[in-house]
Amino acid sequence: MDTTTPLSSEEPFIQDLKPPVPTSLLLLDIVAGGALCLALFIELPLERSSAIEVVMGILVTVPHMARRIAPKSVIVLTLVGAAGLLAGGITPGVALAASGLLSFYTIVRQLNRGAAWAAGGSVVILFPVAGWFTGVGIMSPFVLLGTAMVCVLTLLANLHLSRAEIEEMRADGLGTLREQAAMAERARIAREMHDIVAHSVSKIAVQAETAPYTLDGLDDRAKQEFAEIAAGARTTLTEMRRLLGVLRADVTTAPETAPQPGLARLPELVERHEGTADLDVVGEAVPVPQAVDVSAYRIVQEALTNARVHAPGARVSIELAYRPDLLVLRIADDGPGPSGETSNGHGLVGMRERALALGGWFNAGPGPSGGFLIQAGLPLE
Repeated sequence: MDTTTPLSSEEPFIQDLKPPVPTSLLLLDIVAGGALCLALFIELPLERSSAIEVVMGILVTVPHMARRIAPKSVIVLTLVGAAGLLAGGITPGVALAASGLLSFYTIVRQLNRGAAWAAGGSVVILFPVAGWFTGVGIMSPFVLLGTAMVCVLTLLANLHLSRAEIEEMRADGLGTLREQAAMAERARIAREMHDIVAHSVSKIAVQAETAPYTLDGLDDRAKQEFAEIAAGARTTLTEMRRLLGVLRADVTTAPETAPQPGLARLPELVERHEGTADLDVVGEAVPVPQAVDVSAYRIVQEALTNARVHAPGARVSIELAYRPDLLVLRIADDGPGPSGETSNGHGLVGMRERALALGGWFNAGPGPSGGFLIQAGLPLE
C-alpha cells in the first residue's frame, strides 16, 4: 500500500515555488553586469559625464546582475537607463547595444513562444528603421550585426521556452499519474471492503432465507420478516456490485447490446488459447442462470490469460463439474508456480469478485503438484 501522506495546506505553496537559480548562473550574471558597466564607462569617460549620465549608465548595466532573480524589475531599470542616455544625446556604443540585447533576451524569456517570436520580429524590423533615421545606414555593420543578434537571441529564448513547456507538461503528466495511482489505491481498498462486506451481507441473506426451515414455531409474520431481510440483503449486494463497477474505472465494459459469452462458447475459447489446454465436463450439463453462465466463462477466460502471461507454454487443464446446486470450476496449469504478480494481480481479483458476487467461493494458489490452481464454486440457485 502506498504510504505517501497527503500534502499539508502549506506544502502545495512550497511546491509551486520556482527552483532556486544555480549559483554558477548568478555569478555569470554578476560578471556580465559588471563587465557591461565597465565597458560603458570606458566608452563614456566619467570625467566628461554628468551625474545624471553616470546614474543612467549604472541603471542600464548593473541591474543585469539580478536578471534571473527579478527579471521584470531589471527590464524596467535598464530601459529607463537606456532612455535617459539616449535622451541626453549619447551615441549608442557596443556596451549600450549589448545591454539592450541582454534586456531584449530577458524580456522574451518572460513571454510565451508566440509573443517571443512576435517581439523578435518587431525588433528585427526596427533595427534597419533606426539605422536609416540615425543616418548610420541600413546596411551598416552595426545594424546587420544587431539584427543577427536579435534573431539568435529570439531563437535561444524560444528554445528555452520550449524546454520549459515540455517540463511543465511532464510535471502535469506526473501529477496526473499520481492522481490515477491514488484513485487506483482507493478503488483497491473499496474492492477489499466490498469483499468483506459482501461476505457478511451474503451470510445474512443465507441465514435469513434458511431461518424459517431451521427454526421451529415461527409464525407467518416472523417468516415474512426473514424474507424481507433476505431480499434487502440481496438488494444491498446488487447495489454494492454497481458501486464497485463505478469505482473500477479502469475496466472497459462491452456495450449493452453486445452478446454475452457463456459456457457454450468454452470449447471455442479453449481452442483459441495459445498453448495446450484440455476441457473436461463432469456430471450432466444442466441449464444455469445467465449470471452464472457469463461469470463462469469470464473466470475461465481470465484464468487462461493468466496462464499465458505468467506460465507461457504450460499445459492447462479445465474441469467443469456440475453438482446439484453448484457449478465448480477447476483450472490448473503445470507451470513454474505463482509469482507475486500472479498472486495479487487484477485478474484474480476480478475472478474472485465474480464468484463472491453470485454468493459462491473462490480459491487460487499453488497446486498440489506444482503449477497454479484456480477453483471457484458458483451456486446454481
